[in-house]
Amino acid sequence: MQQSLINLATAGLLLCTTFFVWSSLQYLGDREWSLPQWRQSPEIVTPDDALFEQTQSLEQEFGVARASAANASAIAAVTAAVVTTATALPDLPPQETAMIIQPFIDTTGFAYVFYATADAYACSALVNIHRLRHDLNTTIAIHVLVSSDVRDTYITAFRAANATVHIEQAPQLAGGAGGYYQDCLLKLLAFKMHVIDPSLRRVLAFDSDQLIVQNLDHLFAGLPDVDLAAPRAYWLAKDFLASTFLMINLSDRLWHVVDGALKTVDLNTFDMDLINSLLGDTVMMLSGEYVTLNSHWEDWNLPTWYHPVSELNMTTLEALNKLAKLGFGNKKRQEEPEVVGSNVAPANAAAKLASAVQQDPAKTKRTMTMILPLQSVRPVGPAQMKPPEPEPGGQVTPSPRFPANHPLTLELYRLQETAAVIHFTAQGKPWMKPPSALRAARPDAHPILAEQFEVWRMAAELVCPGGAPGSLQ
Repeated sequence: MQQSLINLATAGLLLCTTFFVWSSLQYLGDREWSLPQWRQSPEIVTPDDALFEQTQSLEQEFGVARASAANASAIAAVTAAVVTTATALPDLPPQETAMIIQPFIDTTGFAYVFYATADAYACSALVNIHRLRHDLNTTIAIHVLVSSDVRDTYITAFRAANATVHIEQAPQLAGGAGGYYQDCLLKLLAFKMHVIDPSLRRVLAFDSDQLIVQNLDHLFAGLPDVDLAAPRAYWLAKDFLASTFLMINLSDRLWHVVDGALKTVDLNTFDMDLINSLLGDTVMMLSGEYVTLNSHWEDWNLPTWYHPVSELNMTTLEALNKLAKLGFGNKKRQEEPEVVGSNVAPANAAAKLASAVQQDPAKTKRTMTMILPLQSVRPVGPAQMKPPEPEPGGQVTPSPRFPANHPLTLELYRLQETAAVIHFTAQGKPWMKPPSALRAARPDAHPILAEQFEVWRMAAELVCPGGAPGSLQ
């Protein structure tokens, strides 16, 4: 029995050994056995040329797609930043807003609107249309409301300037009264521009007796969708809007309000009074830079909305401005002012004036970019400033009230660069006198005053029928 078990175990061991040897031989038979130096080199596979080019092309397309995705993310970030910044545009000076990278703006439904009831105002509207189109490169449509008193030559000139002309009559005053005031009411038809042209939804309406200095396209998309946005009439009251610059969101509801007031307007209520009474409580008030009076360069004073860079001695400036109103000589004002009717002694005033002038040589020179289209760089330092040449029919040597390196002189140059729209109030309208006559009338004014008239006249010579008007009223 024991011998049988031994034989059985031996047979099982032999069987297992045989199976192991057989399996090993099968595995080793599938392998290629040779010494490394005798081994045949594997065949080198060369990819198909067409497949290689296709692969390379796909890789390039993938790179372009990846770069586009990265750019799209960057553009989205920039656009979001611009939109965020645009909500604060009323608080930014125009030259700063112009430097912001603007996203694409769909200008469909936007328009600038001018109005004219006489040839002189039609000429000034043409000047500003030319500036918007050629100097400020606007991409927004321009419309003009004209009365039947404007000659056909001006209507032709408007159309040649790519402006859409609408012949409308000013609303009638109660009792049939007319005249200058009635003509001003034509401007208020800007509130029904969506009726005149159904494609319009937002317009910026201007008075014509102005000089547009900055591009304003960004305001159409940058301002909130309020009924009306207009600049503050800072020379009158802090809560009084100026009707010379009206950003209007057009609607039947708003036009119904304005139209109802026009039908019952009192003879002694002016257009600015009417707008304030109707919309003064709901208007979005803009900064005064959108209606800067040119009288600042005649009277040597700064508007309250402007924040000067220099430290100005306002007591001395007020004393010298008082001298100007009394008609004292320019040379006397620049040297030792004698303040008539004031408790400021001459020596004391001279000392204050000396302390107001900055002696830092680095600040005695300043370059100024002229209002378009005179894009020259004008030095303001006393050694670099070239005196104006006498013009035909005028013998005048201007002598400004303050020297060229005085802080106030420099601040008034900066004010020009900050303003978006200049409104002509000092020395009449720009068509009433040439620059030579203005310099003769106010030789002590800041040089910018005459330059504003000159810029207007240069454009008028170019675009108005028959050239710049000599004395149109």
